[in-house]
Amino acid sequence: MNRMLRRLNVAIAFALILSASTAARAQQKTDWSSLDHFIHSSMKSWKVPGAAVAIVHGQSVVYMKGFGVRDIRTGEAVTPDTLFDIGSCTKAFTSAAAAMLVDEGKMRWDGNVRDYIPFFHLYDPLADQYVTIRDLLTHRTGVPGTDMLWSGAPYTREEIVRRMKYAKPDAGFRARFQYQNVMFVVAGYAVGRVSGGTWDQFVRRRIFDPLGMTESDTSAIEAQRAPDFATPHFQKPDGSVTAIPWRNIDDAGPAGSINSSVRDMSKWITFQLNDGVYNGKRLISAKNITEMHTPQMVIAPGGELPQIFFPDSKLLSYGLGWFIEDYRGHELILHPGDIDGFSAMVVLIPDLDTGYVVLVNLGNMYRQVLSYHIADELLGVPEIDWNARYRKLRAELETERQKQIASWESKRKPGTHPTLPLFAYAGTYNNRLYGHAQITVDAGKLVLHFHSFTAPLEHYQYDTFITNLGLDGKNRLTFAVDADGNAAQFTVAGIKFRREEKPSSATR
Repeated sequence: MNRMLRRLNVAIAFALILSASTAARAQQKTDWSSLDHFIHSSMKSWKVPGAAVAIVHGQSVVYMKGFGVRDIRTGEAVTPDTLFDIGSCTKAFTSAAAAMLVDEGKMRWDGNVRDYIPFFHLYDPLADQYVTIRDLLTHRTGVPGTDMLWSGAPYTREEIVRRMKYAKPDAGFRARFQYQNVMFVVAGYAVGRVSGGTWDQFVRRRIFDPLGMTESDTSAIEAQRAPDFATPHFQKPDGSVTAIPWRNIDDAGPAGSINSSVRDMSKWITFQLNDGVYNGKRLISAKNITEMHTPQMVIAPGGELPQIFFPDSKLLSYGLGWFIEDYRGHELILHPGDIDGFSAMVVLIPDLDTGYVVLVNLGNMYRQVLSYHIADELLGVPEIDWNARYRKLRAELETERQKQIASWESKRKPGTHPTLPLFAYAGTYNNRLYGHAQITVDAGKLVLHFHSFTAPLEHYQYDTFITNLGLDGKNRLTFAVDADGNAAQFTVAGIKFRREEKPSSATR
């Protein structure tokens, strides 16, 4: 027993020495020229218009810079104050808002959601009866992604919350991690109801203002009124980069609508590293900061999310608005963010008492390249060639996409035609969860109108057409004809829309 205790003491002492030496490396690092060089060269290689980075150690900002341009059309420089949409990095703010209400006794992590939103329901009776705030914030309700409820949709947050009762699960309640943006919308809506206002008002009053995040906002409209904001960009299949309009996702605010700068985000990171205290004032209890940073739901290996965002993680889980990753022997508490033309990453490294933020105005894999390079520099570990790793991964994913397209084409039946004349498919179709879609005929082609999307249908075979809903490239849309010879429904992206009215005999 004594020998075991001695070994344990030696192991603990070694771990403390290793931790102290690692933290000392981060604290003593003052020459950032290698990082500057890497950012400049890698941005050029990945055709990134603009980026901004801030690194915090303890309660001090040790690095803060902007790189490149806000908009390739104007050439205006990115600064530490340039606003970017931080996408799903917003989720940690929603969890923090809930934590404040938990501290005040107005909300409970394990409180039933209907205690705060009486009209909220889920399709699965078990989940409907027992779903809690914790379930919403850990992606474990059993409901898969339902992003077409907010992406380009006309619905208010309340309407989105009400429609979730029609979202069918494809996993058992609390059985599996399934990334789910709308559940964070529900959690944010609960924060607004409990606080007597809106999620936006609460975040500004209770988080932005106390932290001095004076440049940050929760609306794409508001961000574009600021004196210094980035323009989103898109990389075309031919490799060229073009500016694109901002996507307004205010309806999904609590899941991803915060816009911020690296200057403001450095304050958020300082607050997180300091266990909920900022400038001597406690905003969240240390207990609930720890709760948010503690693994709540295991994320199984495999699948696109771990492959792209956490390629070297051996143990991956989700806390409350944060991913927790084991990276090269160190714990990273982090969250990526993506929305059309923007990508972001916020990372906390507790071993080093250090955190950093990366903001980019292009939606490709560069954000991961830069983020993991920074982690390697801070940890003082042998650097991985992340440029090469992600170029290889990008090529593999493109190869897989091309294989899927080739598989489609190999099964295509040439020389076929639709069962009915095109005008017979025109009409109004409905899905209880997502709402109405219109099929029209324009210039001899069918056209799909769904929410803000208008997409032509190109005939593929029989009653199947190819369209693009702006989700993941091409989608197959297939009509079903009933026993009376009428177009009764269509299915696209796994979603079934039923016809609301039968065509009259005059149009058949």
